[in-house]
This record gives sequence, C-alpha cells and structure tokens, in this order.
Amino acid sequence: MLHLDGSTARWLLIVIASLGLSPLLSWSNVANAQTRSNDYSLPVYTARAQDDGQAGSATANGEQGENDQREVGQDNRNDAGEPSESSYEFEECLEPDESRKLEVKFGEGFSLVSEDEEFELTFHILNQVDYKAFSPSDQDPAAIDGVYIPRMRIYFEGKLTEPFRYEVSLQRSVEGAFDLLDANLDIRFCEGFQIRFGRSLIPYGYTWYDHLEQYFIAPERPLFPLNFGLARAAGVQVFGKDTQRRWQYSVGAYDGRLSGLADNSTTTDAAGYLNFRPFVVKHRGGLMENFNFGGSLVIGKAKRPEELLPLKTSIQASENDEASIAASAVFLDFNPDVVQSGDRVLGAIHAALYSGPVSLETEWNASQFEFLNPADEVVDVVANGFNVTLASFLTGEQVSGREVVQPLRPFDPRCGFSQRGAVEPFIRYSYFYLGNEVFDGDLADPADWTNEVSMTDIGFNWYLNRYTKLIFDWQHAAYSSPVLVNETTGQVSNSNDLYWFRCQFYF
Repeated sequence: MLHLDGSTARWLLIVIASLGLSPLLSWSNVANAQTRSNDYSLPVYTARAQDDGQAGSATANGEQGENDQREVGQDNRNDAGEPSESSYEFEECLEPDESRKLEVKFGEGFSLVSEDEEFELTFHILNQVDYKAFSPSDQDPAAIDGVYIPRMRIYFEGKLTEPFRYEVSLQRSVEGAFDLLDANLDIRFCEGFQIRFGRSLIPYGYTWYDHLEQYFIAPERPLFPLNFGLARAAGVQVFGKDTQRRWQYSVGAYDGRLSGLADNSTTTDAAGYLNFRPFVVKHRGGLMENFNFGGSLVIGKAKRPEELLPLKTSIQASENDEASIAASAVFLDFNPDVVQSGDRVLGAIHAALYSGPVSLETEWNASQFEFLNPADEVVDVVANGFNVTLASFLTGEQVSGREVVQPLRPFDPRCGFSQRGAVEPFIRYSYFYLGNEVFDGDLADPADWTNEVSMTDIGFNWYLNRYTKLIFDWQHAAYSSPVLVNETTGQVSNSNDLYWFRCQFYF
C-alpha cells in the first residue's frame, strides 16, 4: 500500500476525472493536499446536509456485512424520521484528524481505492502472443505460419459506492481493430439479485460465461463455442448467486450482432444460464465439493440479414478478413450471398469438476438456425457439438475452479530448477456437426468443405508466476470429407495439424 506524492497524485487524478469519477476526487483541490508526517494526503470529500451540517456515512460491505449496512433512503431524514428537503453537496474537509488518503494497491491489477473503500478503479492488462505452424504447410489463404496477437485487452473496472459496479474494456484483436469489448454498469441489491446494463457477455455456454480467456485450459474454445458462441452484446441482464455459490443464475435480453465489432441491433436474443454446486456444503473438502452442473438456453431472431463467417479451428474472430482467416484452418466457408435471417435457438448442458490438482470440464451444445441461400430460400440448419477437457497440475497446486494460478514455487532463473513454476498437462476432445442441410440447401459447396470435424488438443500450461503463462499445444483436426486447403492449386486434405505456442501475461 502506497501514499502518493503531489505530482503522482495530480497525474492519477487526471486519469480518474477523465473516466467520469470526478465525484470521488476533484482536480481543482489537488494543490491543497497537505503534507503530514512526510506523507502526502489527498483531500477528502464527505456528504453533508446543507441545513444541519450532519455528515452522512456509508458502510463498506466487505467490513461489516450486508445486515449492518444502513438502509437505502435513511441518510436524509430529520429527527421525526421524515424525508428532509435538504440536498447534498461535496465539501472538502481539511482537518488533519478527518483526512483520508487515496490508496494504491497492486495484486489482481493496479487499483486506486478510497480510504473507506466505497470508490475503486482497477486497471488490468491482458496480452496474448501466438506462434502457429500448420500442416499441410502450403495452405492458402487460410492457415499461414506466423506470429499473431489474438488479444490485447485493457480493463477498467471498480465501484462507485458499494452497490454500483462498472466495467469498461477495450480490445485489439487479430483483425487489428481496437474497439470496445465491454461497457456496463451493475446495480447490486444483494449477492443474489443484481442488474447489469450495457455491453457484456451473453449468458450462454459454460466455456463462454463461466471464465474468461485468460483462465482457459487449452488456448482457445472448443469447436462449437468457437464458431457459434454468442459472445457479447448490448442489453439488460439480471444475475446473482448465493453466498456459498451453491447456485448461480443469469437471464437477459440483448440487441446485438451475430459477428463484427459494433452492436447494430441486427439480432434480438433472450438468454438464460443456471449453474449448481450441490455438494459445496455437504462435502466441503471432499472430492465432489467443486462439482458443477447446469445449462443455458437462447431464443432469438436475426432481424436483418447478416453475413456468416467461415468456420475455423483455432481463432475467435469477429470479422471475415485476411488476418483472421490466416490465423486458423478453415473447414467450411459459406457460399456468397448466404446470410442468417430468422429464428435461432441454442441450448447447452454442462458439467465440471475441480478437485485437488485436477480440472475436468464437459459441455454438449445443440442449435437450430434459419439461413437464406443465394436464391433467398429459407433453409433450417441444425448444429451440435460436445467437448471434454482434462487437466492436472504436476507441481502440487490445487484448484477449485478456473481462476488465477499462484505457483507454489514461482519461476526464478536465479534459483535454479527448484523454482520451476507450475506445470499443467491437458488433453481435450472436441466434436462439431453441421446438418446436411448446409449442402442440400446450397449454403456451401460439398466438394470443398466438410460439415463434421473431430479435434484433439494435447499440450501443457507452464505458469511462470501468477501473471505469466506459456502454453504449448498440438492440435489435430480430422475432417469427415476432404477440405480445400489451397485455392490456387486446388489441394485438399482430410486433416490439419497445428503446432501452437502462446505467451500470455495478465495482471
């Protein structure tokens, strides 16, 4: 925990004010920061009633718990218990015994926290760099050997008093575009009932909604979520969980887009997600304590026709451009003028177990879509898939879910092999099937593409420390029919092998 000097405080407050947090601190008062015992304190602002000068107070949830918090609406009443007509304003309190400091913390990100912990701004960075080598090696235009940056993200998140949480995040993806990833505000009534407004993850699928990309076992999602996961959209979401996380739910309504960066309201979806941990209390410390199961459902409609992206094996892309195609093998590309337009239904059932060093995850997905072929005929297409992933730490680390890994012996080359970090081998099987309607309905050419893929990933994660992770993966995709891998020569292949290295840091 650090105390800021005058110049550093000025810089940080400019950043905070630019993000719309001026109620927390005001730049105009930074120059009034007083030096006390060789520390520089920032001015504090307390809510005071104009008529009686009585300062309001708020209780941080983490310190006293929900039952001890003041009820909403009780901070502006007169002696008779009736609402006062007075308004509140922010006033500076300069008395030494009432001063508070802006605290700087570094742990799961870089945080600026008010002394009463009612206001917070946390800054995270995620960066992933891949090297990919494909076999066959002469594919074109897809699957080109080289270095790629699938994600570089900047997160800003925190709270504006305890009930109000926010997140704004930006991403530069493999396409090279730097754009908005998430932007939302949560209103927290209690742990079990919260409302989120803005752009966020759609609650569909365990591999999408339970944990983010920085916590994955394998480098990317399995085949079905990779190609038909609904990702993010703008909308309203109600979610919550009990204090022991025995159950978790989320329901929401979204206007978004099937693919691309902008939320242009081409799709409307209603989504719901449930997850249960039935043994978290009865079997605390036992094998089944962190057993999860549940499901999710989406019912939606594409209100306007929208282009479909090629189906890939190893990249999550939002645009159909050269960079995203080059970074992955493609096993099906839709015919020109094929679009999604009409109803869609997606369902998923998942189960996961985290026990000791072992992580086991599985999910089954099923869906039905309405597409329009080049003749503007409606074609109903079914798509389904499943995946199973198994991983285990060899270096003694224990897991209760997919989250930040703190190696027992963080890697340090100065200490020899004794400080080797954490090592986690993994294996994953993924299967995907798109109904024969995709060929019978003139949506794609069966001479060039396949509608059925089995894929295996074998590799290991090496966590150098809690912030840095190296991934080594061999991915083998087997096609049920030959796939065009070189448009110039007409070469086809029944499989694709990918030798994949990723360096990731996240804090």
